[in-house]
Amino acid sequence: MMEEQIELFVDSFNTAWTQGNVKDINLLVDEDVIFVAPDLKTEIIGRKACIQTIRDYTKNAITKVFEIKDKQIHVWDRTATVSIDYYMEYQMNNKLYKENAKEFWTLIQKNNTWLLVWRAMVMNDKLE
Repeated sequence: MMEEQIELFVDSFNTAWTQGNVKDINLLVDEDVIFVAPDLKTEIIGRKACIQTIRDYTKNAITKVFEIKDKQIHVWDRTATVSIDYYMEYQMNNKLYKENAKEFWTLIQKNNTWLLVWRAMVMNDKLE
């Protein structure tokens, strides 16, 4: 049951950010959420700042392909972790980018709702 809820959460979040539905993301992230940039040093802290990074992406890029290749979900009571391997293609500045990437998420359950509290994005490879 819990894993099914988290599967739906993952699908909702990924659909929202790849399609630029920022309003939908607002309901999925905790007020104190932290995004860790691909350099694994830079932290974006707070819902407003994290959503702005997605807004910036959607203003500058068009997601052409987003395919999850592998996903692992682990749940402990009201805490869950998700790791996602994916392939994506996006267009930015009239150039098409192709890359394999990985994300790690931590979710917590508040008032029977799962919320993203931590997200780290890691670039595996930029493909030509």
